[in-house]
Amino acid sequence: MGADVKRSWILLLPAVFAVSWAAILIRASDAPSTSIAFYRMFFAFAMLTPLAMTGYRRSLSDFTSRSFLITIVSGFLLAWHFYFWIASLNYTSIASSVVLVTTQPVFVALFSALFLNEKPGARGVIAIIIAIIGSVLIAGFDFRLQKDYLWGDLLALAGAIMAGSYLFLGRMVRQNVGVFPYIFTVYGVSAATLGVILLTSGHLFETYGSTNYLYFFLLAVGPTLIGHSLYNYSLKHIKAHKVGLSIVGEPVLASIWAIFIFREYPSFGTLVGGALILAALVLVFSEKGQ
Repeated sequence: MGADVKRSWILLLPAVFAVSWAAILIRASDAPSTSIAFYRMFFAFAMLTPLAMTGYRRSLSDFTSRSFLITIVSGFLLAWHFYFWIASLNYTSIASSVVLVTTQPVFVALFSALFLNEKPGARGVIAIIIAIIGSVLIAGFDFRLQKDYLWGDLLALAGAIMAGSYLFLGRMVRQNVGVFPYIFTVYGVSAATLGVILLTSGHLFETYGSTNYLYFFLLAVGPTLIGHSLYNYSLKHIKAHKVGLSIVGEPVLASIWAIFIFREYPSFGTLVGGALILAALVLVFSEKGQ
């Protein structure tokens, strides 16, 4: 295993920790879900802009016309990932939402096998099947509790599909494009897409209290600039479905934070489904190779 690959695996640990706070910050905010998503990406893009104008300016020439187009599509998908997933937190529990949205490796593995010839291997296939069973258990128990929970679960799954597509495209682009030009463009396109959604809904120019803007800023710094950027860095050295499966560690931490901060305890179905998804994580990480 090369030094870059080892470094990428190590960096996934702080990435998961940073992203695990996203659901907590979103639940703490009382702003509309689309506004939260927009300001999260807008602040992240704004903080990267000075670097793009100075030290990293030359790196923006890494793009070919094809990789730039793919990156635009990736940013568009990331916007819809946040749109669906953040909305899901209005209907279902933090634990259910973050567990279901982290089923994205299923979609990453499917796309990677079809288009990048990156076969997940026997353990990878078994891990994906286990993750699907865990997700079905969570959704099934939530449907028995309340139909609104099921709607939230479906939104989280839609967010997972968008996130899986975003990681898949990131794996394609990052082979030849540096991490900075990639994330700068992706975050910018994502912010612009969410801005258009807000504009068409007539809510773009609404204002929120200072506490909400603090949550937006923290979402931009922690889960986005640290978490997602480290994921995107790792995509050059680690197969996309394995980067996606590392994200499965997020619901464990997020559920722990939710217990202590909101006294929100996961349901039995979430515990069982979450345990299966974590088993899938251990299985895929025990597979040799990138």
